[in-house]
Parts: sequence; structure tokens; C-alpha cells
Amino acid sequence: MIINSYNLSRTLLAIGLLLTITFNSNYTLFGLDIIHLDNPVFDYNLFYLLKENLWLAKTISIIILCVVISGFYPRITGILHWYITYSFFISADVADGGDHIAVNLTLLLIPITFFDKNKNHWFKNVSLTNKIQQIFYNSFFLLITIQICAIYLHSFVGKLFVNEWQNGTAVYYWLTHNHFGVNPSILSIVKQILSNKYSVTIITWGTLFFEFILSACIILNKDDKKRYLILLFGVLFHFSIMIFHGLVSFFFTMSAALILYLIPNNKNFKLKDLKIKNICYQYLKQS
Repeated sequence: MIINSYNLSRTLLAIGLLLTITFNSNYTLFGLDIIHLDNPVFDYNLFYLLKENLWLAKTISIIILCVVISGFYPRITGILHWYITYSFFISADVADGGDHIAVNLTLLLIPITFFDKNKNHWFKNVSLTNKIQQIFYNSFFLLITIQICAIYLHSFVGKLFVNEWQNGTAVYYWLTHNHFGVNPSILSIVKQILSNKYSVTIITWGTLFFEFILSACIILNKDDKKRYLILLFGVLFHFSIMIFHGLVSFFFTMSAALILYLIPNNKNFKLKDLKIKNICYQYLKQS
């Protein structure tokens, strides 16, 4: 099995949406409004077209997302993956920034899937011999890179103008928030940690610093092994957000984004190469 930024990110994007659609009720996802929508933007939206049979729309979506995860027929599923992701984002009451990012990424991945002539994206490499095709292929990877860099840079710059981020207390308010905060079972422990002015300041400003580092990775050399170490910390960063805030689909979307951003599109690995100890070893070896 060959693993690269292309096939791994497509799979993670599909898993995130699959979990959301599968484990939530129609009311949780769409409320009652979708039945009464009358807006041209929804005309070709799957969930609007099947608004009277949302169970069927969900079933179709689940089947398509499972095929994307399996890797079969990327030329076809690339377009379908974007369509399902877009349909969900434009219809769902619970759609968030992660779903918006997923729509953008699946759209930018369509031209890349178009060049994949293989029946399954897991077992063979995408090889292009035509120079024009290579330029076109690499251009869309560049657009994805710019998009993800902009996400982290915007997040970093936007926080700089908020008083709570400036004085180092923002994380305390987010983690103890009644709706967005941590699970009540661990709230007392979290409050004890964040009540210390040094720990809360380090975590708050550390978040800012790390988002800046992620945005700056766009200037790293393509073969710089620091990319893989930052990828590891980036995934752990978003995993912690998932644990504390419960944003499961957001974790999968941002992990997919980081993989596209930090793993060069010409790099291919075997499964054993992606073990944490191997990543750390390669970094230390280079240092």
C-alpha cells in the first residue's frame, strides 16, 4: 500500500463527514428549516433535492464517502466527494469552519483526481509524463498550500486584536465555556491548571505561536524533514482540540489539510514509514 498526501487527505476528509452524517439525526443536522427552503442556491443540493427523504440522501452520501475511503475510482469519486461535502455544508445547521475548509479542499482536489488513472488511489502512484499536465497538477497543489497557509495566518492575525489573546487568558474562557468548553467531568482539573497565570499564559500564547509557525511552513524547503515533525505536532494540536471541544469532524478536516500542506505531493511512503518513531528518527538524523 502506497501512502501520500493525496490519498491520505482524501480519506480523512471523507471519514470526518461520514462520522458526522452517520451518527447524528436528521433533526440535529438539518433542523426543520430544510423542508421550507426556497432559495435557488439549493436547487442542485442533494439534501434539498431529497428533502422529503433525507434518509435516502444520507444513505447515498454514506455510500459515496465509503467508496472515497476505499480509494476506488478517484476520477469519479473526486467530483462526487465535493458534491456531497458542498451539499452538506450548504444545508446543515451544524456546519462550521471545518466543513467550509472541507468544501474548498475537495473542490481543489477534483483536478488532481482527474489525473489519477488508477482504479484505486492506495496501490499505485500518479505518474505524469506530459509537462503541461505536471504544471497543471502541481498548480492545484500550490493553490491548496496557499489556502491552508492563509487559514493559519488569518487565525493568528485575527487573535492578535483580541484582548484576551493579548493578555494570555483566552484559553481559560474557551475551555471553561458552558457550551464550547471541556466535558464537565474534567472541568475542575482544567480550571485548576488554567487558574495558574503562568500555565494559562503559556498555553494561550503557545497556541498563537504555533499557528504562526504553521503559516510560516509555506517557506520551508520541500525536502526539509522539519515538515514531518511539525505535522506530528499539528495533528496532536488538533487532536487536543477534539478532546477538549468535541470537534471530531474538524480534527479530520484539519489533519487532512496539514497532510496536504506539509507532505510534498511527490513523496510516497509505505505504512511502516509513518510510525512516530520513524518520523522523529528522520528528523534527528537530519539535525
